[in-house]
Amino acid sequence: MSITQPFSMNLREVIHPFNYSGVQLKESQFKKQFDEMKEYYLNIKNENILKGFRERAKINAPGEDLGGWYTGYSTFLRVHPEIKKPSNVFNAFGQWLGALARMYKVTNDQRIINKLEYLLDEWGKTIDPDGFFYYGNNPNGPHYEYDKTVGGLVDVYEYAGVGDAIKYLKKITEWAKNDLNRRRVPPTPDNFTGGGYTGGFESDNEWYTLSENLYRAYLLTGDDFYKNFAEVWHYPTYWNDLASKQHCITALHAYSHVNTLSSAAMAYKVTGDRIYLDAIMNAYEIFKDTQLFATGGFGPWERMANQFGSLGNSLWLEERSFEAPCGSWATFKLTKYLLSLTGKAHYGDWTEKILYNGIGACLPMAENGKTFYYADYRITGASKKYYMDTWPCCSGTYPLAVTDYHNIIYFYDKNSLYVNLFIPSQVDWTVNQSSVRVIQDTDFPTDGNIHLKIQVSQPAEFTIKFRVPEWVQGNISVKINGKEKSDTWKVGEWGQVVKTWNNGDTIDIQLPMHLEFFPIDTRHPRVAALCYGPVVLAADQSGPLVGTIENPSSWIQQITKDELVFQVKNKVQTSIFKPFYSYQEGERYYLYNFIDKG
Repeated sequence: MSITQPFSMNLREVIHPFNYSGVQLKESQFKKQFDEMKEYYLNIKNENILKGFRERAKINAPGEDLGGWYTGYSTFLRVHPEIKKPSNVFNAFGQWLGALARMYKVTNDQRIINKLEYLLDEWGKTIDPDGFFYYGNNPNGPHYEYDKTVGGLVDVYEYAGVGDAIKYLKKITEWAKNDLNRRRVPPTPDNFTGGGYTGGFESDNEWYTLSENLYRAYLLTGDDFYKNFAEVWHYPTYWNDLASKQHCITALHAYSHVNTLSSAAMAYKVTGDRIYLDAIMNAYEIFKDTQLFATGGFGPWERMANQFGSLGNSLWLEERSFEAPCGSWATFKLTKYLLSLTGKAHYGDWTEKILYNGIGACLPMAENGKTFYYADYRITGASKKYYMDTWPCCSGTYPLAVTDYHNIIYFYDKNSLYVNLFIPSQVDWTVNQSSVRVIQDTDFPTDGNIHLKIQVSQPAEFTIKFRVPEWVQGNISVKINGKEKSDTWKVGEWGQVVKTWNNGDTIDIQLPMHLEFFPIDTRHPRVAALCYGPVVLAADQSGPLVGTIENPSSWIQQITKDELVFQVKNKVQTSIFKPFYSYQEGERYYLYNFIDKG
């Protein structure tokens, strides 16, 4: 079904993502992860997914309860007989719809659209006449579940072209407009009750993330109904403080307070009010300076850190260092908005860290909804493990983040193609009436060599730009068709090559990579993680390590040329370092170590 889009989703963008079109992954750890994830979610039985909705609607409900956080309606009543009128159990249904729609846009796999259309049609039959559609136990209303369902329906409409998605979206949003409570209690550390939710059931469940997908619905349909409802859920107490460069985030729920900034970004796209852009730009700087582990992760025990050493302290106190799939999804969205709305290359550095050390380092989904939830960075040692409950929130964000690999590698504007990430892949693009394909071959991050091959239907002049990452030190080499191109390549900016391209032209980029220690924070300057380029290396033994923190290459050496495996170079210590992403379930590692001067 064709879709008429009265408004451009590229509104106010300086550069544009490819929106899941024209980008394909080539063989790599990321393509393997995507392919396995796609098959996993395709193989979840439709009747099991729909069972709880059908039971609530009192229609035939074959299949089995998925269990865990996706507990069916009848199972929920058996477990919680004290709930006389259930109103809301968390489930990832909306996020699964969205992930399937994005997967379909990427692959055009007919199995995906068949599954998607069936799930949508059958779920639609369970919506009450007034738009009521959920089930469970939250007495304050399902702000979280409504938001995820809105996002999924918008994705199905935008990426899969299924028009009925908007019919259902209108129906549940009419219910939400009439019945979803408007208390909008600003979260504070005092009303954080644990369990990952800001304020628990005392203050409504992440209401401040609703604007993003409602604004997306407005831009796709031109219907002011969605724009007006999006404005209801603005978060001025947080966004305005960030816009004025106030550090206002200590102890707030981490994932949702990154996620809400995507709503601020959409508010900027729709209104043009600079305060929203300032909020997300300043938030990035605050996060970078005070919140981020070397991995790009954040939020030990799902809380934002303070400025007085709590991030470092968490390495001794908290095994739940980073809500990995959810936090990765929030980071990908925010940095994509920052890149597209400003055109500034340095925002891609956070994307890159999360790619390799966040979602790219997660254990894959396992049988019956076993999900990797928290990454553990404790200095006393840790191992990767699956969450105790099945189908938690991260089972909804995991497929979204993995599918997003296709939407964060390349960007474009009228005359330029931007290479943001160095992943084996290809992108198809049209510029100046010429069809262009750029094929990226690389062993990155094993080494810093990136080879780009340009294929054009006819000679065309345009610019190819590549991000110069923050970790680069030393001279960058760029060769065009084997000939060295001299230029001043600046860290944190786009390197660029402008020429009339002929079919078969090549660019070879060599980014010098090196070892570097990153201290956890200013209060713990000798507690640090070892990195090689954007990749965090974890040790197989506990410290302390003895050596200069400023020059790790003087006492740590690479021991396998084709793999990122390093060893301490002295007779006393035998610690082996390898990428955090390479550690498997149950394998002991030490991501942070104490570095002793000796």
